[in-house]
Amino acid sequence: MSITVKSFLTLRQVTNNQSEIVLDGDPMTIRELLDRLEEMFGRELSEMMFEPETREVHHFFKIIINGRHYTTLPDKVETVLKDGDVVAIFPPVAGG
Repeated sequence: MSITVKSFLTLRQVTNNQSEIVLDGDPMTIRELLDRLEEMFGRELSEMMFEPETREVHHFFKIIINGRHYTTLPDKVETVLKDGDVVAIFPPVAGG
């Protein structure tokens, strides 16, 4: 099974400037994918992406699975990803 993760903006700073990461392995949920990314990229990614007390994804992060925001999927972060899925992760954007 192969999942492609696309990272954008400031998230690239913690993924060693990788815009695309391909993860191979057993089927996994969105939560397991995020845990795997945390294992790969460490505390900086964890602090950026998760609420410290609850370990929930910060509400300002956008995680899009094949064009759909993960919160619109029936199982949310427990959704099982399929071979070939593309997961795009957008950190918050500031501007003015």
